[in-house]
Amino acid sequence: MRVQRMFLPAVLLIWSIVVFIPFYLVVTMSLKSPIDLQLSPLSWPSSLQFANYWKAWTQANLGHSFMNSILITATSVILIVILSSMAAYPLARRTEKWSAMLYVYFLAGIMVPFQLAMIPLYKLLKALHLIGEYAGAIMIYSAMGISFAVFLYVSFFKTVPREIEESAQIDGCGPFRLFWVILFPLIKPISSTVVIINSLFIWNDFFIPMLFLQNKAMRNVPLSLFTFTSEYSNNWMLIFAAVVIGSLPLILLFILLQKHFIQGIASGAVKG
Repeated sequence: MRVQRMFLPAVLLIWSIVVFIPFYLVVTMSLKSPIDLQLSPLSWPSSLQFANYWKAWTQANLGHSFMNSILITATSVILIVILSSMAAYPLARRTEKWSAMLYVYFLAGIMVPFQLAMIPLYKLLKALHLIGEYAGAIMIYSAMGISFAVFLYVSFFKTVPREIEESAQIDGCGPFRLFWVILFPLIKPISSTVVIINSLFIWNDFFIPMLFLQNKAMRNVPLSLFTFTSEYSNNWMLIFAAVVIGSLPLILLFILLQKHFIQGIASGAVKG
């Protein structure tokens, strides 16, 4: 047991260093001048070129792309949290056979790969005139995220004591108020987990915006980075600076929610 306690921190330290190295290289290269990049690509820059970030921001048009990504990500995540939590609560509390069947139906959505539904989805959105519209991408992201979120919420709701609901009902609390005022604040840890997982996927996704947001004015950050990389393939400092800028919102989101995220994991929310 003592050996295990000594071994685990060492493994975690080594793993942290391995994970941190790519981020360190990206940041250092984004701050270098062309001469520094040629002479010593792996070392810390001799002079910090913060102007690379401003050039990347303006030349890649990241400001507009940020607004698109924020709109799509925030709207999709809010819909996922609201719809999946409301669907999971009765599934966790009801014991009828239909409840178990409906829960399995939600879980089946986790096992269906997007590539299998890609062509039918494209035809459906085209018929609804939602190709090249924010609403089309938001609908897809919301539908893709609900299944796994329901699984997490159902597992978490089962750990909430029923006595809390019974006490609220005795005091005259209605179903709507019971859920949003009493129960929803209690599931903040798992909600943070759902927000982080889905934000990571939606913000970094390249494939769905490429298919369904064909208007250049609707490009998200990954699409803008792709076109910027193609145009400035020889200017690695600006490319890495743009990558760092595109990663900052997710890093900030995790810093803000890490306490609740860790609580959600530690409470057994991801157990079957």
